[in-house]
Amino acid sequence: MNNLIHEKKKLQGLSYALMANGIELPVLDVTHPLWLSSVDEKKLAGYLKEAEKEGEKRAESFNKIPAFIKRFFIKHSFIMADLLSEKKDDSFLSGLSTLLLKMGPDIIPGGRKWFFDRLSSKGIGGMVLRMRLKEVAGCQAEMLIPELKNSPGKDLCFINIAGGTSCDSVNALLLILKKDPDLLINRKIEINVLDIDSAGPDFAERCIKALKTGNGKFAGLDIAFRYIHYSWEHTADLIKLLGERINWLKVCSSEGGLFEYCEDEIIIRNLLALQENSSADMIVTGSVMRDIKTIDAGATAAMKITAIKARMLGRDGLENVLRRTKWKLNSIVETNPRYMVFSLKK
Repeated sequence: MNNLIHEKKKLQGLSYALMANGIELPVLDVTHPLWLSSVDEKKLAGYLKEAEKEGEKRAESFNKIPAFIKRFFIKHSFIMADLLSEKKDDSFLSGLSTLLLKMGPDIIPGGRKWFFDRLSSKGIGGMVLRMRLKEVAGCQAEMLIPELKNSPGKDLCFINIAGGTSCDSVNALLLILKKDPDLLINRKIEINVLDIDSAGPDFAERCIKALKTGNGKFAGLDIAFRYIHYSWEHTADLIKLLGERINWLKVCSSEGGLFEYCEDEIIIRNLLALQENSSADMIVTGSVMRDIKTIDAGATAAMKITAIKARMLGRDGLENVLRRTKWKLNSIVETNPRYMVFSLKK
């Protein structure tokens, strides 16, 4: 999969960016009609009913597939390579694999080379990730709009913990632009991705540059990107960043990261760093997996065929963590069968 997408294959209304390996991909835009049509809750309900009946059986059957066939999938799909690899050093889904699942089948490039990625993105896993992205980006935009209106000219700092390709931060800005583009004019905007993996942030930076080029939606805006190598066990770099941007409007997010993979103590350490080094208007948003009692059957089946293991913290687990900080649950969206999206305020 190393051929560039030719100009004639590009979708109207989307910017395109090159990954480090020379592959060109569209910049994910949750306001684009093809993306919006890929979040079909009626279709998802049908998938969920089917998974409840057949999910366990299908997982068992998949695990019996010969190794050479699995190697074929791994060779011909970014998503499958991540989900099925037995040589991973961690239990996380990489930023680029997650990106493709979030793109949806109509946005992922055409052609045989992308067939398995398009197929993977059609299922429950891709659908719920697209719902999660829409909700996290929407939550950030909704909370930022009144702050931006009340603080004309004040600079804006995004802090994205385990942010990967930073789709939520980028799309929060795209949603604000659609609602009221004047809110982003005449202010510095900075997206900081704090992540241990550099591949996702590298593509995020290329996406932002593409959006600022030509007729891109960020053209004319003062938007900068910064990648900070970050292990969430150690918060020194987070504290340093908060000190450097002390007078900026700040929003911290972690979609599919901190609250879905970390133990309580690490989550609390990061929340305390944010709490103790920011002003009262600091915004925090994130996503958490539902607990074992309320999560969809497709999720439990999927966990039997992959080494990717997220934590099912649930709402009760999240609230137990918050009791050990001064953060309060400001809002929570529970429409997703696999994830809950929330915002916190001091």
